[in-house]
Amino acid sequence: MSKVFAIYPLDKSSSNSFLNRIHTFETKMLRDDWHCFKIHFSDEEHEKSIKSANESHFVLFMGHGGDTQLHGACGKYGELTCDAIAGNENPQFYDKEVFIDTSNIGRFHNQIFFCFSCNSNKSSTKSLSRLAIANGVQTFVGFGNIPTDYVEGVKFSKRCIAFYKGIIVKIIKYSIFYAVENNETVDNLVQIIKLLTTKEIQSLEMQRPFHDKDAILNQLYKFKNDIRIYGDRYAKIY
Repeated sequence: MSKVFAIYPLDKSSSNSFLNRIHTFETKMLRDDWHCFKIHFSDEEHEKSIKSANESHFVLFMGHGGDTQLHGACGKYGELTCDAIAGNENPQFYDKEVFIDTSNIGRFHNQIFFCFSCNSNKSSTKSLSRLAIANGVQTFVGFGNIPTDYVEGVKFSKRCIAFYKGIIVKIIKYSIFYAVENNETVDNLVQIIKLLTTKEIQSLEMQRPFHDKDAILNQLYKFKNDIRIYGDRYAKIY
């Protein structure tokens, strides 16, 4: 049984391939204490990932989502309108838009659910974070907006996004490693993330000015300040 079980839905339409760097690092450093289930393009794969995750206390979700649901795997053309049956038969058109929501979050009963996904930190009557705790999840960790895809009209360039993604992946992979090695509490894990983010901010601030430096710094401040813990913040990783 691994100490960390990562659920990683592959998304070819809006690439989340940069997250594979976390998997590569943890595989090398944690070895058998790390297991990553890369979900491919079928409903069966998604169901199998949830069942397999029950063997570990700490579940790390790495993928796209929002405040009320998490998305599953998506093929290259998955965001195009397509008949569901055709999508299941052709992986390039497959799109599991709703993977984890209020209907199945309870299947992570008594587990820590670390949700490395956009806007998973929200607290409302319909938010996944609050419903997770209400349905028996021991601890839920959520993040704010994580701009990893270029959006037309938003003043955060592709260059900024690439720089930003490199930093946050570095922070998360080292934080998970340190926390697992020392069997930290969830609260300490989050504190490690904030500490490493602060160090990256300080390092960036000392660099010579460059275009959009302030935009990257602003997003890093938001990254660390928007993390929220729901449920038992003193639960141990394993």
